[in-house]
Amino acid sequence: MVNSMSTVQQYQLRDYQVRALAELDAWFEENETGHPIVHAATGSGKSILIAEFCRRAVLDYPGYRARILMLVPSLELLKQNYEKIMPLASDLKIGIISASAGRKDMAIDKDVVIATVGSVVRNPGNLGRMDIILCDESHLISRKNNGTYRKLIADCQRYNPILRTIGFTASPFRGDGIWLTEGEDRLFTDIATRITMRELLDKGYLSPLVTVSTGIQIDASDVKMKQGDFVIYDLVKRIDKQELTDQIASQIVELGKNRKKWLVYCVTIEHAQHMRDAICKHGIKAEVVSSKTPAVERQKHLDYLKAGRIRCLCNVACLTTGIDIPDLDLIALVRNTRSPVLLLQIAGRGVRTAPEKTNCAWLDFTDTTEVMGPVDRITGRLEPKPRDVEIDAPFKICPECGSSLATATRVCKCGYEFPEPSLNLNAIASSANIITRVTVNTYPVTRVEYSQHINRKNPEAKPTLKVSYFSSYRLICSEWVCLEHEGFAGIKAKLWWRERFSSPMDIAPPKTVKEALAKTEWLRTPDSIVVREGGNWPELIKCLFEREAA
Repeated sequence: MVNSMSTVQQYQLRDYQVRALAELDAWFEENETGHPIVHAATGSGKSILIAEFCRRAVLDYPGYRARILMLVPSLELLKQNYEKIMPLASDLKIGIISASAGRKDMAIDKDVVIATVGSVVRNPGNLGRMDIILCDESHLISRKNNGTYRKLIADCQRYNPILRTIGFTASPFRGDGIWLTEGEDRLFTDIATRITMRELLDKGYLSPLVTVSTGIQIDASDVKMKQGDFVIYDLVKRIDKQELTDQIASQIVELGKNRKKWLVYCVTIEHAQHMRDAICKHGIKAEVVSSKTPAVERQKHLDYLKAGRIRCLCNVACLTTGIDIPDLDLIALVRNTRSPVLLLQIAGRGVRTAPEKTNCAWLDFTDTTEVMGPVDRITGRLEPKPRDVEIDAPFKICPECGSSLATATRVCKCGYEFPEPSLNLNAIASSANIITRVTVNTYPVTRVEYSQHINRKNPEAKPTLKVSYFSSYRLICSEWVCLEHEGFAGIKAKLWWRERFSSPMDIAPPKTVKEALAKTEWLRTPDSIVVREGGNWPELIKCLFEREAA
C-alpha cells in the first residue's frame, strides 16, 4: 500500500539534473505555447527531476500555486514517484488516485495528484482545474490524436485551455523509432533538454553493460514484422523449441555462474515457462513474471530476487520500466527485437550502480545487438514520407507450380508443402558491443576558430556557428552552435553564448551567426577541453575554464 511507504532522505541534485531543469525553464521562457519532452536516460534520477520540478512550480511563484497532475502507467512507477516527491516537496499537498494502490484521494484541494491514467480518465472533472500535466514514460503516448492519454489530456484542456503537458522518458520515440515530436497530430512539440546514457556513463553514474559472447545467435531476418517489430506469433515459432531452450539455458547457467541476479527476456509466457524449467534443471532457483502474473505474486518474486532467495526471473512483456534492481548483474536476451524503445528499456535494467557491482553481463542469444548497435547510440528517426509508387509485398515462388505466394504461405494451392524454416543459428557468436567502447581524453586548448557553417546537403537550412578547438597545430574537435534555431537547439545556443560572453556591454545573445562572428573577440577561450573519442567522430563533452580546471 502506498500509505505505508517509508520516506527517504533529502536529495542533493546532481550537476546534470540542475542543468536539465535550467534548460526546461529556459524552454518555457522561449515558448508561450507547446508541450516539451524531457529526455532523461534510465538511471538519471527521473523521479527526482519530476519531484523538484513540482516543488518549484508550486512554491516558487508568489501569489500563485500551480496545480499538477502526474500521470504514470503502473503502480510501480506511482510508488517510485511518490517516494521521491515526499521528501523533496514536503510543503506540498499530495494526493493519489489509483485503483491498484487502493487510493482515491480528494483531488480538488491538492497541489499534486499522482494517478495511474486508467483511474482518472473516466472522471477528469473530479480533478478540478489543472495547470500542468506531467507524463512519466511519455513514449507510451500516441503521436496520433487517439488513446487514453490523449483523451484525458484533451478533457483536462476543456477546464484549462492553456494547460501545458510535459513528457518524461528515456526514449523520446515510439516503438517504431519515430520521434514523438513528428507528425501533424503529435502532442509534443520539442525536446527541451537531454540527459543521455553516454553522459551518465562518462560521469560514472551508470554501470556499464559488458557483452559476453554466446555460442548461439538466433537470426530473425526473415520473420514477419508489423509496426516496427516482429510478429510475436511468428517469432515464438522460431525460438520456442525445446532443444534450443535447453542449449540456451545451459549457456546462461555457465556464463552466469559468477553473477548474482539474472533477468531473462523471453517471447511469450509459455516460452518463459519453458526457459524457467530448463534453468531450474541445473539447480538454479528461477520464476516467471509476466503481465498476467497477479500483482501480489509478481511483487513476491521481485522481492525474492532482490533478497537473493531466487537467482533468475524469466519474463515477457514486463520488467522493462519502473523496476529498480540496482545490483542486477546479468541480462539474457532470448527474443529478437527491432524496437529501439524495447531494447533501451531492457538494457536500462542493468545499468544502475550498486556496491560491489562493476558491470552487468549482456548475453544476447539473438541478432538484436548486431543489427541495432550499441544502446548508447540509439536515436529516433523522422516520420517517413508517403511513397509515390507502391512497392510490391515480398513473395516466394512455389517450386512445383511456379505460383507467386506470400512469404508466410506453408502449403501451396497445388498441394506442395514448404519445409519448416530452420533455426537460422549463426555458427559464430556475435561479438557486437551493447555499449560503445570509448575513451575520454583532456586536451589543452591553444586556439579557437569561429566560422559560419552552411549545410551543403540542405542549403535552405539555417546556418550555425562552427567552433573549432585546436591543441597546438591539431584540430581536436568542433561543435555547432545553433543561434538562429528554435526549440531545444536554440535554447542551448543562447545558454552557450551567455556562459562564454565576457563583455558587460551587450548581454543579449546575437540573433544571427554573422552578428555573433562580429563579437567573437569577447568570447572566453577554454583552457582545456574534455573529448569523447572512439565513435564516428570526436565529441566535445565539456570545456574547462581556468577557475574550473584549478
